[in-house]
Amino acid sequence: METTATKNRLVDLHLHSTFSDGSEDIAGIVAEAQKHNVVALALTDHNNGNCAKKFADTCKDAGIETLDGVEIYVSFPKTDWSQNPNFCGTSPDCVILGKKLDWKKLKKYQEMLGEYWLDYWLPKTFCIYKDLGLEVPWLNEAALWNQLEGFRIPKVLHDIPNNPRNWQRLWEICQAFEPQITIADIQKNPVRWINQHLNAVGKQAYVPRICDAFSVKVAAKLAEEMGGILFVAHPGGEYGNWSDEHLNFFVTEGGKGIEVYQFFHSESQMQKFWSFANEHQLLISGGSDWHGRNGRPTLG
Repeated sequence: METTATKNRLVDLHLHSTFSDGSEDIAGIVAEAQKHNVVALALTDHNNGNCAKKFADTCKDAGIETLDGVEIYVSFPKTDWSQNPNFCGTSPDCVILGKKLDWKKLKKYQEMLGEYWLDYWLPKTFCIYKDLGLEVPWLNEAALWNQLEGFRIPKVLHDIPNNPRNWQRLWEICQAFEPQITIADIQKNPVRWINQHLNAVGKQAYVPRICDAFSVKVAAKLAEEMGGILFVAHPGGEYGNWSDEHLNFFVTEGGKGIEVYQFFHSESQMQKFWSFANEHQLLISGGSDWHGRNGRPTLG
């Protein structure tokens, strides 16, 4: 007989820990999964699988099934549709999922990412911030390298908006887009506002997070070499919002999966992505993109 507990069992194949930009450690994630009756998980930290084994072992002890996962960036060609500010831009997120990924194969991607971040992405972003009147800390070469620990989102990109001396200027910039924003709004979540009104596609500080060479085709090949599948990550809602052109290009270049179920997807979007997956014979996944208890999504 099927019970309520059986019906409510959940799977979450997109979430983050303190090894990237999440606020919960492995024990905290597993405790939250048990609280919400989540029976299978995939940890998809940004650009690394540093705690994949610990995560799998801890979940196994708790009776939770796992897949290996990692969230990476891919590069799309610079076209009218990929640079349309209404959509995800030229470097959206993708996820690699697999039963047992070969993490050694990820090293070339990490080396390329680190070189690009140090030589272009971070310096270019810092220059734009300074030109806009924001205070940017000076970092020597060693300090910059430290920012790349684990290939997480560089901490300095959160330190800049979180600096109280930048709140007034950030407020002035954001008011040009949303006049109702108050300085209290900025103080409450400065990272959200700088991402929305400076770093987003088409905004003044938008710099692609990945070099042109790491195309969808290269990413799909990497996923295959690692023993996994390349999935579109959160293609709808406020985070991704992939255009039809993005989705079709992804499939033609070798992508084989799509995250249909996601916290920020509307019912109509989920139906659209489900139909797209069936039409193109893509694997379907779902995940909350959970970053911790203080965020909006609930695990599972």
